[in-house]
This record gives sequence, C-alpha cells and structure tokens, in this order.
Amino acid sequence: MKAIGIQIKSNEAILVVLEINNAGIIIQTNESTKFDIYDPSKPNQVRQFHDQINSAFDSIAPSQIGVMARNAKAKGQRAPSAFSFKLEGIIQLYEKCDIELIWPQSIAAFYKKNPRLQQPRNKYQQDAFDVAFYLLKR
Repeated sequence: MKAIGIQIKSNEAILVVLEINNAGIIIQTNESTKFDIYDPSKPNQVRQFHDQINSAFDSIAPSQIGVMARNAKAKGQRAPSAFSFKLEGIIQLYEKCDIELIWPQSIAAFYKKNPRLQQPRNKYQQDAFDVAFYLLKR
C-alpha cells in the first residue's frame, strides 16, 4: 500500500511517498520529490506542472493521496498564497485516485495518540511526511 502526502508552499508542491511492506513497516521511497511553477500566470507552466504531477502519480500508483489543507480565511503573514490554491486545484484534477484534504488539527490529534516513530529524510518534508503517515496508519 502506497500513500502520497503533499504539502503546498507558495509555488511548490512537496511530495513524500510512504509504503507499508509485508511486515507492516513504513518506508519512505525514493519517489519523494518537489514540483513547482515559477510563474503561475503563464498557461504553459501550469500545463507543465499538471503533466508532471500526473505523470508522477501514474508512475507511483498510490492507493491514497492527501494534501495538507490550508486555511483560506487566514490573513496576514500566515495567509496561504493564491498560487498555492491554484496548485491544489491542479492536483485535485487527478482522476485515478481520490485526493483528500487533511487538516493540520487532524494530524496533531493523530500524533497525540500515536507516537512519532519515524522522521522524513529531509526537514522540509515534515508536513508531507505526516500526511502520508496519517493516511497509512489512521
């Protein structure tokens, strides 16, 4: 069973792929990566992002995909960028697997009951890792 956790930060989507093996051990695969758009106002870059992310999803063949939800009503420095919602919409267009939005509060509640036994390879992958781990273990 494979799960993809996605965190969207401004103009990039960070993907972490976790898989449960036959022994029930969760491993982070080498398919984890980042996708970005330099200028979301250019249609060719939007199409390129769409094609790249769909190609990645097809090659990984996940059973679950989750995106860390962001608060659209937040204001000030904590407000997510409009571009991030554009990326989220593009990701949600994937048709071969349902895309689930996971709220940070759900993950925090999950980790209150379940100890954090594993960490991502890189610190910047933490939120995407948490989403994928949550999908596999809930």
